[in-house]
Amino acid sequence: MTSMPHLVQKRPVIAADKNPEEGLSCCMHNSDRRYTGKANSGDFIEAHRLLLACSTLSFKDELSLWGLQAIHSAYCFRGVVGQLDVVSVKLKKITPAVRKYCQQEKIPISDWPVTVFPSQFHLGVVVSFGHLIPESIIDAFPLGILNVHGSLLPRWRGAAPVIQAVMNNDTETGITIMKIHPNRFDVGEIVSQSHIPIGWDTKSGQLTEGMAKLGAQELSNVLNDLKNKLNQEIKQDSKGVSKAPKVSEATSQILWKKDDCRRIQAKYRALDDHFPLWTTWLGKTVKLRNLVMKEELFQPKIKSTEVNIAIIDDLALKEESAQQINAEQLVNKDIGNEQHQTNFQGQKIIPGNIVYNKQRKVLSVYCKDGWVDFRMVIIKGKKPMTAGDFYNGFISKVDKERQHFN
Repeated sequence: MTSMPHLVQKRPVIAADKNPEEGLSCCMHNSDRRYTGKANSGDFIEAHRLLLACSTLSFKDELSLWGLQAIHSAYCFRGVVGQLDVVSVKLKKITPAVRKYCQQEKIPISDWPVTVFPSQFHLGVVVSFGHLIPESIIDAFPLGILNVHGSLLPRWRGAAPVIQAVMNNDTETGITIMKIHPNRFDVGEIVSQSHIPIGWDTKSGQLTEGMAKLGAQELSNVLNDLKNKLNQEIKQDSKGVSKAPKVSEATSQILWKKDDCRRIQAKYRALDDHFPLWTTWLGKTVKLRNLVMKEELFQPKIKSTEVNIAIIDDLALKEESAQQINAEQLVNKDIGNEQHQTNFQGQKIIPGNIVYNKQRKVLSVYCKDGWVDFRMVIIKGKKPMTAGDFYNGFISKVDKERQHFN
């Protein structure tokens, strides 16, 4: 481990890491001026020493990196930060962007865990860290610890706020800079907030990039006006609280009987950049990529009491093979609590059924309330293929009873 003598010279407070995939970045700010009291004290001095804690997980790394760059900019160009050091977890298989940046900029870096001391820093900042900070460490900072969180708290408290905002078709989200409390995530006082819109076709990867830039800017704004920001902090509203739990590959499985078109598009926008949507066919895992998105599926769903029947044009069935059925000729209907379709010949279509639209070159799959279209398919262990190649090479080779996803 790279030595950090200035971190191990005083009375220690040990912070232990429980997750080998996440780490700590430390940004230290030294100044000739000294802090002599709390934010509400008349002795508040603008200069402060700062410690920054970041994630090293790939899909959170961008927010952490922009936060580090904001602090580094203050260190290099604005004279706000007098000394900068970083601590992170050294992963075996990948080098996180935070670590690469430190190596490129020749910023001293050490591996987590490290020793920190009471009053060694004035202020702590956490960005996508993912760990509860012990009370003993929080108490070591006279000004406490700030968290740069990727939502408009109290909405989406938890580990995956950006993904949950997209997956629930939110029209906006934002950055919240808040105080860290011991023993609970994302419940502290709000110091600052900034909003960002979510477009109907915005995916979580694109949104995360915008959020990272917004978070870095908001962090800079807070640090440049720290006294006023801390004195204007407000408690979170007890209303409107929602949870943003971690997601995994299991979250991206399509449940054809349960998920409607709106839900599948929302899951695609939220998860495709991290865990592509998947299903199974004849025991094989199949990933579905390049969903054809529709703006109307972003709007709130309108409930209808009409009892309708979905029909496939009888002439199309007679004159075209399943490969040539145009999904736009399919009219989606509901029958009570049963979600299915019938045609004039009495053929039943169930969730998971597959047709290929030759004209539009998409694979259309029937779900709870209609059809969703994909342009790319990946069977586990094989290279990505177009919808047409998948249909011609696999689906068309089996009888109609097996031309559906499970």
